[in-house]
Amino acid sequence: MFTATTSFWQLVKFRALIFSILTLLALLGSIMVYPVTAWNVIVLVLCTLLATNLAQLQLPRAWHESQLLFVVCCALDLLAIFTLLALSGGVSNGFVALLLLPVAVVAVLLPAWLSYVFALGAIIAYSLLLWMGDLTQILQAAEGIGHHMLHTNVMQPFSRHMWQMWCAFVISAIVISWFISRQTALNRTTSEQLNQLQQQQVRQEHALAIATYAANAAHDLASPIQNLLLLTDEVQPLIAAHPATADIQQQLSRCQQIIVELRQHAGEWRDLKPAPLLPILRQSLQSWMVTRPDIHVTITENTDDSRCYVKEATAVAAALFQILDNAADAGLQQQKPQLELKLTLQQGQLSLCIIDFGEGLSEQRLAELGHLPQHSEQGLGWGQFLANVSIERLGGQIKRRNRSSAGMETLLLFGGQA
Repeated sequence: MFTATTSFWQLVKFRALIFSILTLLALLGSIMVYPVTAWNVIVLVLCTLLATNLAQLQLPRAWHESQLLFVVCCALDLLAIFTLLALSGGVSNGFVALLLLPVAVVAVLLPAWLSYVFALGAIIAYSLLLWMGDLTQILQAAEGIGHHMLHTNVMQPFSRHMWQMWCAFVISAIVISWFISRQTALNRTTSEQLNQLQQQQVRQEHALAIATYAANAAHDLASPIQNLLLLTDEVQPLIAAHPATADIQQQLSRCQQIIVELRQHAGEWRDLKPAPLLPILRQSLQSWMVTRPDIHVTITENTDDSRCYVKEATAVAAALFQILDNAADAGLQQQKPQLELKLTLQQGQLSLCIIDFGEGLSEQRLAELGHLPQHSEQGLGWGQFLANVSIERLGGQIKRRNRSSAGMETLLLFGGQA
């Protein structure tokens, strides 16, 4: 993955290092009176390198994300090195391997195909230097000896050695480009996987904390609810005529039953065996529709004879209830109490698409939804987060996106054995 900010400063440091190395070599060549074609051109090339690197620092921050900038800068470095080598001996210059530096940098900072392009550019540059060297040798030798002696005694050994160096350079450029780009891609993939694992660990820690608080709350609520039931039994003769008495007792009994079920599921979840997911989803949808008679639900099914298995059916149902409630509430806020559900099972891959008709979410809120607990005006903001954690723990995925017209699509994906 292309990380703009870090890569930009790596490129700036690399170009500063290249400029420093070339300037140092030019100074040493001047001190040692190294034969150079044109010192004024060398100075011009070095000044151009310095100017482009300083100009690079003045570019707007948005340009730091442009791969074109990286390509142009590395191409300038390759051209500058080629020019300096051409003016100071060509392939006979011992520093001809510097042509491989831009190739290595591109392999680290840019996609693999660009590293191969720069490897080809370096090979072409080396070939031109080799051709210019051969041409120079031919012209020099032709002045002193005959053509036959030139071909047999002078040029054959020189050309053989130079072409062996060319082959070695080609192999080096290709291997460096391939190996570094592959290792860089592997490191990026590993980094992304580690980042995903860290995010998953954070979500699991949040879920564990919420589960701990919920268990403690259930334990603490058990006794007060039991006491309230006893008190309502005692005061019932005094307020028997009040119509709310029966409702109060019914709600308290329901709370007590929920706590009992919570304790049972907490103790039995490890013993749950894989079960077909499709019947579970169908039953869960029917149960949810009974609790929300104010929502008009349209269900479309497209299934084959395959099976998709999952453990902990209760966790799937609870997560689905939370997602459906949020989708239904979003539609109610826009005076559109309806949902469209598309249930698909093909070759062991099950998906449930939930389409609501709310106002949708901003891109930032959509990217954050379900990854960490968020503030909610109606509750504690844990519902979508716990739904994500539950589905992901069971091997599923949740994807959300805004619709082009209105509302949002929530897609639940599960993969199983057919």
